[in-house]
Amino acid sequence: MTLADFPQLRRLPARQRLSLAETLWDSAAGDSLPVPPSHQRLIRSRRAAYERGEVATLTMAELRKSIHHGK
Repeated sequence: MTLADFPQLRRLPARQRLSLAETLWDSAAGDSLPVPPSHQRLIRSRRAAYERGEVATLTMAELRKSIHHGK
C-alpha cells in the first residue's frame, strides 16, 4: 500500500498529512512485532563493539551538526 492508493491524502495540506502520520505511528507504536533473530544478533554485536570501545560516538551537538551539513 502506498500513498498513491489514497489520492485524497495527497491533497491534504502538509500539516494535516504530518498529523495523520503521527497518529498512525502512535497507533502502531504499542503493537508488539517479532524481531527477527538476524536483527537480534546484529544488535548484540553492535552493542558489544560499543562496550569494547570500538565504535565512535557522537554528542547530540555533533549529530545535529552532521545532519545539518549533510555529512
